[in-house]
Amino acid sequence: MGSTFFLVVAGPMSSAFARTVQERFDDVRVAAGRPHTMITCSISDQSALRALLTQVWDVGGEVLLVSQILTESPRSHHVHAHH
Repeated sequence: MGSTFFLVVAGPMSSAFARTVQERFDDVRVAAGRPHTMITCSISDQSALRALLTQVWDVGGEVLLVSQILTESPRSHHVHAHH
């Protein structure tokens, strides 16, 4: 199971780029527009994240933000704070 990542890329990306990303990665959502394109997808590991970034760079995209979307797991309720 992968982690969900959110990318913001400067400017619009082509529909061909969006199709390529959707073919290579899971649970992909591409919101293309101006002034940014937002990509959300499931990434299996660091090498897959690098492949996605390389794909963006190969078509001339400028990556403005890469963020992992953290979801709360049942174990996260047991975090102990130290005062």
